[in-house]
Amino acid sequence: MKTETLPIVGSVSAEAMQRAGASLKATPGVHDVSFLDAPARLYAHIDDRTTTRAQLVAVLAEAGLLVEEKQSPHANGSCCGGCGS
Repeated sequence: MKTETLPIVGSVSAEAMQRAGASLKATPGVHDVSFLDAPARLYAHIDDRTTTRAQLVAVLAEAGLLVEEKQSPHANGSCCGGCGS
């Protein structure tokens, strides 16, 4: 089991959170879901052999929530040298 952290774009209403949470909990391999609102993000405890991040993102999109894509630390072309890559 692992935890996926999904940053949500924009603010999220309580109704949207409930709708998205119900949809995610109905997804095979999702064991628990929690939301935090400042900044908006979702934590999903999943069975990583059954459920993928892409599936979670798709379920959230159907519920009307967009997930902010993770950026590579080198996406802007600079490197601080701290990660060693």
